[in-house]
Amino acid sequence: MSVVKTDEFAQLPEIATLYHAKRALKRICEANELAGFALLTVKLDGGAVSFEMVTSNWTDDPVAALDHLVETDRQAKAQLLGAIAPFRLAAEQQVSGLDKAVFLPLFCERARGAMLVAPKGKMPSIESYGELHLYTLYLFARLTGLLQPRTVTTSLAPREIECLRWSAAGKTSSEIAGIIGVSENTVNSYLSSAAQKMNAVNRVQTVAHAIRLGLLG
Repeated sequence: MSVVKTDEFAQLPEIATLYHAKRALKRICEANELAGFALLTVKLDGGAVSFEMVTSNWTDDPVAALDHLVETDRQAKAQLLGAIAPFRLAAEQQVSGLDKAVFLPLFCERARGAMLVAPKGKMPSIESYGELHLYTLYLFARLTGLLQPRTVTTSLAPREIECLRWSAAGKTSSEIAGIIGVSENTVNSYLSSAAQKMNAVNRVQTVAHAIRLGLLG
């Protein structure tokens, strides 16, 4: 149960988007007869705890059920926040949609999260989820690094911002080059430099990070 093939671990560095992550998780679920998965982040705001969906093929959205659980059950809240090994909720803690869920606690330097999986048939032992837990820990750390840009310690150059603004408007590198009067290679150089500063993996993500950080005005 919960066997993750060696090549799935080997392909982790190639996962650059949520699309790639969801495809990998679907393959692993199908190989292990898991009915569904939900990858979540845990949000902490003082004493308040909430969950946010990252990617999922779960039949129902488990976020509302989990938010309700941590608000009404102190023991469940402590377990969801403090556990480091896979677990199931006790029978008295279970709420609709979570009765068959196995929780794989996730944590890395930047964030905390949880992976929920549901077996299709007989409930296997918790110990059998160790390999899947290890894989999702690596996956969560990778996605967190990709989706949460580092603090921009070096300001973007005016030309980098200008190229990003035109890129956000849907212009190609060739079109931007004509607009600002430089070569296409120079435009690509500006965009690559901006991506590197914001830890982005492609032009779309660079623009998204720049907008989120308020760099495009």
